[in-house]
Amino acid sequence: MWDTLSKFIPPIRWILLLIVLTLLFALTRIPATWAAYFMTQGSTLGLSGVQGTVWSGQARMASIEIDNRHYSLGALRWELSPWSLLTLTPCADVNATLENQNIDGRVCAGLGGSVRVSDTSVDAPASLIQAGVPVPIQGQLAANIQTLRMKGGQLSELQGNLSWTGARVQADGTWVTLGSFAAEARYDAERDALVADVFDLDGPIDLEVETRLPLAGGIFVEGELELTGAFSDQIQAREWLPMVLDHQAGNRYHVDLQF
Repeated sequence: MWDTLSKFIPPIRWILLLIVLTLLFALTRIPATWAAYFMTQGSTLGLSGVQGTVWSGQARMASIEIDNRHYSLGALRWELSPWSLLTLTPCADVNATLENQNIDGRVCAGLGGSVRVSDTSVDAPASLIQAGVPVPIQGQLAANIQTLRMKGGQLSELQGNLSWTGARVQADGTWVTLGSFAAEARYDAERDALVADVFDLDGPIDLEVETRLPLAGGIFVEGELELTGAFSDQIQAREWLPMVLDHQAGNRYHVDLQF
């Protein structure tokens, strides 16, 4: 009986290979508009000017809505990884560009509506988040997302870092240079919050704080900061900063804020 079965094993292997190759060939013929339809269904992603195939496609313009705000991603391109289809977790290398803004990384979709983002870099002007900041800002943002997982629209994992270089804010019509800052970000499952350890890279502010953003809402900031004497005088910090921060000594303050 085994001898009889062994005769069919090689042909079965070739048949399976033929099926896989046929499916892959079929994907190369499916228009990119099909991929755009599935990517935008039930999501806040918008695509226009779609061309190419499911395998390799592009959109002339992509945008996404976050907290009722629309953000332009620019021209979007994707390349589907063929082997990822065999594990039922299709992955694509994506790139989106818009003027000084660039996003480059890998996105995978799993069963149950799960999404995983990995090895992704984001470079954009600080003006990208201007809508969520009460004062005018300038500078360049750079983020590196090592791992981000979402399931059912809920964040379940995050590991990455962020920097803000050439940071400037406008106060009373005058631009103030703050320097450059960085943060190590993660998702804290126990506190169900995004947590970022923020610190300075250069400039007149010595900063070391933990910023916590619970997914239920609110912002909590706690840590220490110290200003150089010249910068403290420039912004007249001694006159108003003790009203919002706990003055320690000299130009050093303890930060404990809730929004």
